[in-house]
Amino acid sequence: MAEGDDQSQKTEAPSGKRLDEAREHGQVPVSRETSTWVVLLGILIVMGWVIPSVITQMADFLRGLLENAADFQLDANNIQALFAQVAVKSAFALGIPFLLLMAAGVAGVMLQTGFFFALDLLQPDLSRLLPSRGLKRLFSTQSLVDFAKSFGKLVFLGFIVFSVLTPIGLASPGFTGMAFDGILGFVDKQVIHLIEMMLLAFTVIAAGDLFFTRFQYIRNLRMTKTEVKDEMKQQEGDPMIKSRLRQLRMDKARKRMMSQVPKADVVITNPTHYAIALQYDNNKMSAPIVVAKGINLIAERIRDIASENRVPLVSNPPLARALYDTVEIDQSIPTQHYRAVAEVISYVYKLKKRMF
Repeated sequence: MAEGDDQSQKTEAPSGKRLDEAREHGQVPVSRETSTWVVLLGILIVMGWVIPSVITQMADFLRGLLENAADFQLDANNIQALFAQVAVKSAFALGIPFLLLMAAGVAGVMLQTGFFFALDLLQPDLSRLLPSRGLKRLFSTQSLVDFAKSFGKLVFLGFIVFSVLTPIGLASPGFTGMAFDGILGFVDKQVIHLIEMMLLAFTVIAAGDLFFTRFQYIRNLRMTKTEVKDEMKQQEGDPMIKSRLRQLRMDKARKRMMSQVPKADVVITNPTHYAIALQYDNNKMSAPIVVAKGINLIAERIRDIASENRVPLVSNPPLARALYDTVEIDQSIPTQHYRAVAEVISYVYKLKKRMF
């Protein structure tokens, strides 16, 4: 019951990370029917193009041996050389079809999975030998689906084989007066026709099985909303931790900014909501720079520190708002504010001269 409930909660599509992990552990969608289709295609190629050429080559070789049989001396060395020659020719003739079919078998899987190698599949798993797991697999939903697919495929292909081989049975009485080459040619055509029909049938079967296999694969890897959130936390970090780190960085930057207020030459205010601390050294700077800025509580703190350190406060609401919006910390003021800021600094310098 719990397993069914858990499966019903898996409503989210698998993430890229989930698919990559499944592939690393050897879980890839492989349609057996698609692999069989590729092998059948290989058999058709072998039967239609390779085998006739191989038969021709072997026939020419054997014909040459028979034509020169009178010149052949029956001694141990010649017989051994003859067997070796026949073995090499036979191996070469049969090797090409064998390699082509083996390549088709490998291609049938690689076309679906790409280049794939998983060490997990090579590790022994003794739990697979447990009778309980075997019975569970035997009576599982997947086994019933596989049985239904196999039975349907057997009936479908059986009908095709019967419809193709029936003409051979009906034509067999006529083989009596037919030359061997004619019989062989007729059977060869029927066999190729049978493979073509099976290949056509498997095209439909493989397409359906490929779609179903991939659908079931994605379905089995679906995730719950909790799993999606946990994975996002692992990839991007816990939002609470990230928020805390961001807050710590902001606090550190604010403390550093506040430590620069006593070094300012003037603080331009709104007067209550904005505070912009400016520093200017005529010998080192081409224009005044903003060493601190803030609104509301931060502005109030800047004003308090400025008052404690006898930094002049000048109320200029338009200039304070403009500097707050356009200038960042440790940046020079823009040229459009030169004149307004110059007037403020000139006023501050005159004020300091009168004080001293």
